[in-house]
Amino acid sequence: MKSRPAKRYRITEGVNLPFRVLPTIKELGRTRMEVNVKVKGVFGAKMFALGVVVKIPVPKQTAKTNLPSDNWIRKFPGQTESTLSAEIELISTMGEKKSWTRPPIQMEFQVPMFTASGLRVRFLKVWEKSGYNTVEWVRYITKAGSYEIRC
Repeated sequence: MKSRPAKRYRITEGVNLPFRVLPTIKELGRTRMEVNVKVKGVFGAKMFALGVVVKIPVPKQTAKTNLPSDNWIRKFPGQTESTLSAEIELISTMGEKKSWTRPPIQMEFQVPMFTASGLRVRFLKVWEKSGYNTVEWVRYITKAGSYEIRC
């Protein structure tokens, strides 16, 4: 039998963010950049995040990126950190250097049993008219809606 949500809600204030993202972008001359992004899971050590995707924007004049692609993490454990390092080569242009307006880094994720709001269900009672034996449990899932980090 498929479970269905009893309650869905959104919050905009007093949010306990599950990740801390620390981006560092160094411009190495006119045609190279170095990007380091450290992601820390600040949720409980017994929890983990699933489907973690970090989207890092690059300038339009990017010619080549060099980043290790063999460091994938299936589950991101709480109270741990991971660092991504990449080098970006830009197309050299004859004109003067244009400043790059850095768009935000975006993240997607799910953290089962974590509540960003701190809201918890303390008691749960289920009444079933047909006499069906119910299992009383609560599953918390925190999903990224619009999770953006400014550089």
